[in-house]
Amino acid sequence: MQKTSELIWQDTQHRVLFELIDQLRAQEIDASVFEKLTDYAEHHFALEEAYMRQLEYPGMDEHIAAHNKFRRELNTMLEQHHTYDEALRHSLSMFLREWLKRHVLGIDKQLERFILESKQK
Repeated sequence: MQKTSELIWQDTQHRVLFELIDQLRAQEIDASVFEKLTDYAEHHFALEEAYMRQLEYPGMDEHIAAHNKFRRELNTMLEQHHTYDEALRHSLSMFLREWLKRHVLGIDKQLERFILESKQK
């Protein structure tokens, strides 16, 4: 399936999110990595949600619900910890990587198919 220019931003942002998740495994990190990750995820979700509204995507409610669940789980994990020790970094990076993989390969692929099909009409 050939990608349109409209989908390149989505793949690029997914790569950045994976890179930020990889930074969590570094030995010496501070709160700024968590802030960057949270801010970037929020930026990505907001852009994707605006795009879905503009296209009147029929799966929008389910997709936004998945984003909201991610937001809640990430915030809960960060609020429960006051230090960014190795255990938190490891559990957070595992959770984020698995969630993002499932999301990108699942619900985001459905959105991608819709976008590609709508552009062909």
